[in-house]
Amino acid sequence: MFTYQPSTNKITILLFLLVITASSSVKGQLTITFPFDGAVFQRNTSNTATISIAGSYTGGVERVEARLIAVAGGTGVGWTSIDTAPAAGIYKGTLNGVTGGWYTLEVRSILFNNVVSTATLSRVGVGEVFVIAGQSNVQGIENHGHKASVDANARIKYVDWLLPCPDGTCQNVDPPFPQISTLNSTDQAVHIAPNGITSWAWGELGDVLLSRFNVPVLFFNAAASGSSIGNWSRSADGLPAAHPHIGIQYANNPNFPYHYLRKALNFYASLFGIRAVLWHQGESDSIKNRNEDPNDNTSAAEYRDSLNHVISRSRSHSDKAQLPWVVAKGSYWGPPIGGGTDAEVISGQELVIDTPNKIFAGPNTDNIQLPRVDGVHLENVSGGIQGISEMASGWNTMLDNTFFSAATPYAAAIPPTLTLGCSGSTYSVTAPAGAYTYFWVSGNNDISTAFSNAQIITPGAGTYRVYLKDNFGNIILSQSVTVPGGGPTSPSLTVSASPVVAGQSVTLYAQGCMGSVSWSTGQSGYSISQTPTQTTTYSATCSIGSCASVAANIQVSTCPATATLSSPYVSGQTLTIKASNTLIGVNAIRAGANITYDAKNSVTLQPGFLAEKGSIFTAVAGVGCSN
Repeated sequence: MFTYQPSTNKITILLFLLVITASSSVKGQLTITFPFDGAVFQRNTSNTATISIAGSYTGGVERVEARLIAVAGGTGVGWTSIDTAPAAGIYKGTLNGVTGGWYTLEVRSILFNNVVSTATLSRVGVGEVFVIAGQSNVQGIENHGHKASVDANARIKYVDWLLPCPDGTCQNVDPPFPQISTLNSTDQAVHIAPNGITSWAWGELGDVLLSRFNVPVLFFNAAASGSSIGNWSRSADGLPAAHPHIGIQYANNPNFPYHYLRKALNFYASLFGIRAVLWHQGESDSIKNRNEDPNDNTSAAEYRDSLNHVISRSRSHSDKAQLPWVVAKGSYWGPPIGGGTDAEVISGQELVIDTPNKIFAGPNTDNIQLPRVDGVHLENVSGGIQGISEMASGWNTMLDNTFFSAATPYAAAIPPTLTLGCSGSTYSVTAPAGAYTYFWVSGNNDISTAFSNAQIITPGAGTYRVYLKDNFGNIILSQSVTVPGGGPTSPSLTVSASPVVAGQSVTLYAQGCMGSVSWSTGQSGYSISQTPTQTTTYSATCSIGSCASVAANIQVSTCPATATLSSPYVSGQTLTIKASNTLIGVNAIRAGANITYDAKNSVTLQPGFLAEKGSIFTAVAGVGCSN
């Protein structure tokens, strides 16, 4: 009898390398589709905000994590699980308590505790969001020496879009998908959505607020040139009102100028949150008060009542019952058209101030740059008075620490959760149920391009978003969802070890499936444990809804602890026979056969064993099929 026994064992290292290689062999893609690059979300009075994060992925993912790297101000947030049950290629979650600052956002997908893929959003911030309203001295005028933000970290932001008014008729359209820009240009073509012209005073104001709080600032501008307080109050109810200077319907649309403000509140303030509306208007009413018709004048009481009506409507239309307003004192229109300041208008503005009702006092601009170059508009004169800059300074003074403590802001709306389903080879995307009007678009298209108003759509392959509009007109924008071009992809299967000892536990892994994995054992999940007692073939499918992939298969081979081999092996056979303990050979290896006996502890050849001339026989001890 001949017995061979081993002296070393290296199987543990070999199996470990096998599992790691298999787990990293199937990669997926990861995208961030909410928030958007450069977005600024309104902080609360404790200097924090919740940032919603959502996107798409391919392949198998068990959880999604996110972190924030502080770039300028703020406090970084380490890797945090934001979605522990992503499904069908969609993930969504939040980072809570993010302090005011400017960040890089990183997201990573995890499978079997390994990073599958990462995605990065260059900049996102927590800071201040303001909407400007009134008339041209805050809307802006071209070629008046306006300045821009000089922040090196590009933290003063706006959306460049001008609501269309073809042939002087303004349109009741919703804003497009927001493309966020930096307010660092004095170009005359800069438009602060939905109706601002140039950077005006807002780049400068942003910079001084930045120097105080070290947080980014996002501006929207709903001001309207030449508008009177009557234009604003009547258009808030859709009632016609004549332009005070040219006598025809303002903007040829009875919804304007108020609809500039409503669009800003329903869309942008819903999306990003808001601290306050900054109001500056009164010059046109100063001119009206010098008309020959005393019935056309604006008294202090009329101004008070009209502006209070605008404030009330802005709050009810946006579902923000205590939306803060900051009301400036401004009435100056000097020669040759006007006669200077107007006490009735200023008194009306003062009567509106009501701090307990979240209506705060703004700057008095009637004492800035007198006289003015064109009689009414502020200007930064080259080598002279810097009227626009003085107004920016005035706003900064009035937006003091007391204001920021008392003006309770409104947070951004949480994006809706979308789900991807499939039935009968047809994919569906579902938005939340509720009192919404649905506007489904392809990619990042505008709401005006909506192809469906249903809660559930069954589109072809592509990428889609939905705009949800509630009963107030507030718009909530979803993440993107990618609908695949074919059925679910079969998973790629691996096993922690094979062959194994009969009764030994193994782990089966499925990768590459962005849906749910179902196994032939009746179990589900990206990994399962099994204890095969014999060589077994396992199968798994990938499902989205009721649509399933073709099954993928994997065989797990088992071997005995000890085996006695008595049957001969004949010419043409090439085999490796394994055991976890001992192999005992009493058989014949015929010429032309190539046979290996591989056992963990020993290979024993007893009388009766024969390896004929012309055969190849190998005995290996120390490996076998042990754990």
